[in-house]
Order: sequence, then C-alpha cells, then structure tokens
Amino acid sequence: MRKIRVSISAATQPFVASYRRREQLLYEHGVFSYLFQSKGYVLVIVLLVTSMLVSIATEFLITSQTNINYIQGVRDRARAQSIARTGIELCKFILEADKRGIASGTFLQKADKNIDCYQDLWALEFPELPIEDGSVKIRIFDENAKINLSVLANEFVDRSQYYSIAQRFFMNLGLPMDLADGILDWVDIDDQRSPYGAESPDYYLTLERPYRARNKELDSLYDLFLIRGITPLYFYGLGGGNFGKEENLVDDNMGKRKLNPLLLSEMSPEKARELIEERDRDLQNLAVKIGKEKSRAFSDYFRAYGDRSDVLNDVNRININTAPYRVLSALTDFMTDDVVTELIRRRNQQPFSSVEEVKDLIRDDTVQKNVLSVKSYIFKLESTGKSGNTTVTITGYYHRDDKRFFYLSEE
Repeated sequence: MRKIRVSISAATQPFVASYRRREQLLYEHGVFSYLFQSKGYVLVIVLLVTSMLVSIATEFLITSQTNINYIQGVRDRARAQSIARTGIELCKFILEADKRGIASGTFLQKADKNIDCYQDLWALEFPELPIEDGSVKIRIFDENAKINLSVLANEFVDRSQYYSIAQRFFMNLGLPMDLADGILDWVDIDDQRSPYGAESPDYYLTLERPYRARNKELDSLYDLFLIRGITPLYFYGLGGGNFGKEENLVDDNMGKRKLNPLLLSEMSPEKARELIEERDRDLQNLAVKIGKEKSRAFSDYFRAYGDRSDVLNDVNRININTAPYRVLSALTDFMTDDVVTELIRRRNQQPFSSVEEVKDLIRDDTVQKNVLSVKSYIFKLESTGKSGNTTVTITGYYHRDDKRFFYLSEE
C-alpha cells in the first residue's frame, strides 16, 4: 500500500509543480503570463480581440451614421433656407407686378393698379410649388387691413383717432376698454399715466422683475405681452370677453376670387376644365355669408409697423377693401352690423376705387379723411421652404413702395 502511495505521489508531482508555477506567474506577472502558460490561451485571446473589434466597429458605425444624419440635416436646412429666401423674393415680385398692373386680366373684374383688394394677384392662396429638390409655400397678407397700434400717440399727438378705434375694437370683443389706455401709455413719449393705463413709475418698475414702458413705437406685436392687462388668452383669441357667445361667425370676408376663363383657355385642357368647374361653383355661391370673423387673435386685426412720425401718413391708414369685419365695426360708433355687412357686400361685387364711395355708410368726415384708404403699402410676407424632412419659414413685414423690410425673422 505504501508503495502505491509513493508511486501516485511521484506521478502527480509534475502536475503539482506546474500548477504552483502558474500560480506563481499569476501572482508575479498577472493574468496574461498565466494564460500563456495555459492550454487554450490562443482561443481566449482571439475571443478577446474579436470582442474588442466588434465593439470598436459598432461604435464606428454608430458615429458614422450619426455624422451622416447630421450632415444630411445641415444640408437639408441650408437648402430649405435657400428655398424660403427664394419664396420671399417671389412674394416681392408678385407685389411689384400687382403694383404695375402686370397681373391685370387674371380675374373677371377690371383690374385697377391704384387700389388693393382681394381680387389682386397677391391675395391668391398659392399652392405649394416644387423647387430645387424641395418645395416652397408662400402667402401674402395685407397689413393695411389692420389697426396700427404704434400710432395711438406720437411726439406730436397725445391721442390719435386710432386710439378710439382700438377702444371700440376691445369693447366689441367684450374685453376691457382699459386695454387701449395701457397701449397708449406704452407708445406715448412720457411717463404720465392715462386714467386706466400704466406707466413705468407707478406700475412696471414696481414689478418683481421691473422694466420700463417703451414710450415709442412697438418693436413687434409681441410687445403687447409686456403691457398691463393683456394676457396670452386675449392675445391669441382663446378666451375672455364674449368669447363663445358670438353667433353667425365666418372664416373670412374676402369674397370669391373669380378667375378669367379666357386666361384658363391657354392652359392644358384638363387643368382648364378643373378650374372652370371650380369657377362655376364659385359663381353659384356668390351670395357668400358675411359676418364677424371666427378668429379673435390680435395679430389678425392689429399691426405694429407704419410711419410713427406722421399719424396721418397713408401707410398708417386702414384699407376698406381688405379690412376685416371686426376692424370695420370699430371705425365709428355708428358702424352697425347692417352697415358693415352692406360695405363688405359692395366691395365683394366691385372693390372701392375711392373712400368717397362709402360716405353714405361711414359718415364721420374725419375718419374718412384721416383714417381710411383704398390702397395698401405694408404687407406681411410668409415663405416656407421644405427640403427632405426639414422646413424653414421666413416672415417679413415689407413696405412695397420703399422696398424695405420693417422686420424679418427665420424659424
């Protein structure tokens, strides 16, 4: 038995010595020295290297795809931006063409380049147009259809007629007339508070985050958020006053734009047939509904740009050919629903060539003489360029005669 034990012990000595040697290598030199002295170490190393390469390759692919997507996004945005700018130039061209009478004959009514109305080329709702591997959508709005809040007062006039118009506008919405005083104090040149307004010393400088009343023209219509009493609910027309209580509201009072069928005959037969059928439907529905607009948003009825230095300047006037129902209702105390409806009905049939044509409806001589017009000067241009999944919208307020922008933004 003892011989057997000795024999076993002698046989296991090499294995024990090898194990102790590896244990010593692991202790003295680390895991790699241990592996190199072990069987199968090559396979382990290959697995480790393969895992590392897979990890690096995956990270490289993810980084590459992220960079490609970023470059694609940058490229699409640059292209969409370029397309949107092209749209703005197209808007300017349309306005110039309309001003010069180049677009005459587009509609059934006889064109008059000396007036602006919803039968003009600029007033069309243009379809989305394909351009440069993308598309552009343009719209033009008449700012002379709105009340210029920047001229409620100026360096020479404490209160202009536009102040009374603003008061009546708020009253018709069921909102506090005091809002007009707040705007008046914001745009006048002093710190004397109107009866129901607010100025820097008595209100704005007492706030937790104080600031001063501007005491000059509005930078933009968003300045109204800074004025006491004007809330986002009022500004966006989402509540307050008689909101939800008005009846017989309409989308707009632009009337029907009737295309000239002679112009259509020059198009392809399919397109001409489609437009002629649409025209026939329009003619059958000429008795369009007239009434207060559904929108109560201030941006649809107020503007910030004009000529601050001269309240009586034509650029500040309200164009009776394009003014909304709610603006017309605020012109005088005698603008009843029947009067406003009749005025809009007449202009839908034939746009006014002069203010004198409505003197039987608007009997305030001062308003006729100093506030009203049949021509527009300032327009809001909106161009949306699209490339891939990226869109860029440029908005500008443009003086057509001076060929300059009051304001230009991009988003």
